[in-house]
Amino acid sequence: MNKIITLSIAALALITSAQAATIPFILTGTAGSGLRVGNEPASSGTGSGGVNGPGISFDTVSLALAINVAWGSAFGFTDLTGTVNNQHIHGPTAANNGSGFTQTAAVLFPLTTAINGATGGNISNTVTLTAAQQTDLFNGKFYLNLHTPTNAGGEVRGFLVQAAPEPGAAGLLGLGTLLLAARRRRDALA
Repeated sequence: MNKIITLSIAALALITSAQAATIPFILTGTAGSGLRVGNEPASSGTGSGGVNGPGISFDTVSLALAINVAWGSAFGFTDLTGTVNNQHIHGPTAANNGSGFTQTAAVLFPLTTAINGATGGNISNTVTLTAAQQTDLFNGKFYLNLHTPTNAGGEVRGFLVQAAPEPGAAGLLGLGTLLLAARRRRDALA
C-alpha cells in the first residue's frame, strides 16, 4: 500500500513538473475579454479580436511569451475601422492589472503582423522577457494594442492576464490514486 502511494506521488510530481513550464494567458479589459474597442480609452469603432490558434502562453523556463491573436470577420470577430498600422505590447503599467485595466504605458515590444486587413489579420510572434518583465507579466501590467489610421492612439486592446487553471492530468491522476488507496484500505478492513 505504501509503495503504491509513493509511486503515485512520484508520478504526480513528474507529470506536474513537465506541465508547469507553459502557462496560458487571456486578454481582458474594462469592456470584457479579448481585444475590444471599449478596452482602449477614447477609441471609436466596433472592431474586435482575440486569441487565435495556440493562443497566448508563457514558458517559465525559456521566458518566451508566445502571442497568437487575430481580428476581423475573417477570423470570427468584428472588423476594424482600417488596416492595423502599429501593433505592440505595452507595459509595464504603474499598478497591477493596470488599476482596473485603465492605465496606459509605453511600448515594450513591437509586434509584426502575419496577415493584415480591416476584415482580418493576425499576429504570431514570440518575445523573450527578463526576470523583472516576467514579474510584471504575472501582475497584469502588460497589454496588447492594435492601432489603425482612424484610431492612431489604438483601436482595440486587451491586458494579458493569466488564464484560470484547468484541472490537468496530474490533478486527476492524484485524485484517482487517493480514491484507489481509500478503497483498498476499506476493503482490507472489511
